[in-house]
Amino acid sequence: MFKISLLSISLLTIMAGAAVAPGLGVIAQAFPQESQTMIKLILSVPPLFIVPFSILSGILSLRMSKKKLLEAGLAVYILGGFGAVFTDSLLPLLFFRALLGAGTGIILPLATGLIADFYQGDERMKMLGYSFSANNLGAIAGNLGAGMLALINWHYVFYVYLIAIPVLVLVILFIKEIPVIKKQSAEPSGRVLSSQVYGWAFSAFLFMMAFYAIVTNLSLLIYSRNIGNSGFAGIIFAINAISMFAGGLSLKAASQYLRRLLPCCMLLMMAVGYSGVGAAYSKNILILSIVIAGFGSGWAYPFIINKASACAPQGKNIVVMAVVSSAAFLGQFVSPLLLDGLRHISGGTVAVIFFMLAGCMGLSAVMSLVGTFFKPLLKQREG
Repeated sequence: MFKISLLSISLLTIMAGAAVAPGLGVIAQAFPQESQTMIKLILSVPPLFIVPFSILSGILSLRMSKKKLLEAGLAVYILGGFGAVFTDSLLPLLFFRALLGAGTGIILPLATGLIADFYQGDERMKMLGYSFSANNLGAIAGNLGAGMLALINWHYVFYVYLIAIPVLVLVILFIKEIPVIKKQSAEPSGRVLSSQVYGWAFSAFLFMMAFYAIVTNLSLLIYSRNIGNSGFAGIIFAINAISMFAGGLSLKAASQYLRRLLPCCMLLMMAVGYSGVGAAYSKNILILSIVIAGFGSGWAYPFIINKASACAPQGKNIVVMAVVSSAAFLGQFVSPLLLDGLRHISGGTVAVIFFMLAGCMGLSAVMSLVGTFFKPLLKQREG
């Protein structure tokens, strides 16, 4: 039950911003006087507040009970998520979205940091894959629910955040008070985090910026091309989450089979998927592209988290997770602002965003492939 309770926390993290994405088109219709960029803030404001509160959570985790910190974060999460039901204008709505981000920031580093504390090696890789799969299981439920609820009334979309109530119950009942850090040896004075941690944090930033392009633009793409309604958008987001769920579950097997080719393969899959989304004018092509991109994403994020946790000083796993997760959610906030800016400069449609990202991922895949084959040769020459 400890494992189940620990993984249940991961149900809530991705859906914090992304759950309402299928209803974004309906919400935009409710606020016709607002620009698309302002409407997208409904999705990108939570990540802005996740960043400082995630860092704060990492600091507090060294000084207070992790269980109490989790309970406080979940309470704030429930208030911020469900409170948006009672709003009728954009500013109060954005206030509750900010509150949701604060709650998410508190629980986020604990979800992965506790896994890094309690598990090592292949078991850690497997649990981090399960954690990301749980992220996407929450997104599946949230996206399907939000898409259907949006057909009734846009306010009802925010009922999906009540899923945090049973998670809070599980945390209260089954998460134990274990002073992990106190059992470990103290880290010598000096620099706490290595440059490798910040490198993987930057990778998490880039990944989440690309991932959030789907979250903030896919519903608008579906509406603009008359591919479907909010219900179909919810199904598409659920398919994306299912694909990432499957990717997370298969990460350990993929890493054992592909080994050094894993980064190249996951980047290539994302590049193919994103280019397909940009080119899609039919439901079938869109679904296929989303499946390919989602599977690659399901490998990518837990791969980054695992690499970052391997660089963590002893007893500092939650601090490292706070840094990496903050960078990831900063990428969520920056995503619509930066990518919309590039789209306006190019004078293109929403599809241009997906083509630009696909090009960057394809180039990165080629660079990863070249590095995979040339790095051993360089080592041999140096030897």
